Amino acid sequence: MNVTIDIKLFFVVLLLIALIVLVVYAILAVRKLLVTLDHANTVLEDVEVISEIASARSQDIDIIIDDAAGVVSEVSGAVASNSNVVSAVSSVAKAAGSLKGLFSKEEKDPEERRARSAEIREERRAQRAEEKAASDSERHRRRRRERD
Repeated sequence: MNVTIDIKLFFVVLLLIALIVLVVYAILAVRKLLVTLDHANTVLEDVEVISEIASARSQDIDIIIDDAAGVVSEVSGAVASNSNVVSAVSSVAKAAGSLKGLFSKEEKDPEERRARSAEIREERRAQRAEEKAASDSERHRRRRRERD
């Protein structure tokens, strides 16, 4: 039994087999691509939800920051106005003390006033000297720590 195959027919059959393999390969590739697209869609939906949450939170944070800035400016204004009030009350108290001293029935001796002023000045000088000595010793300790 002799079978003769024409070369043209052989290549046509070979081409059909290659075409069938190619179609099967394409079907498998499309199948994997569909699974990948499903995963990508799931990830994109999650990203959309997360971005909406982030957007909402950033708007909330902007509102909070604006409120905080307003509160800080109000507090600083209140502190500034209170410091003016405190200094005004202090000035009124000093003025009242001066008026009391001016209209007091007892006349104070000028020598006694000078002596008291000198005592106050000496106390202040001593206090400043103590503060300077304390700050100098603190600086000395810091320098020693830096060297070590």
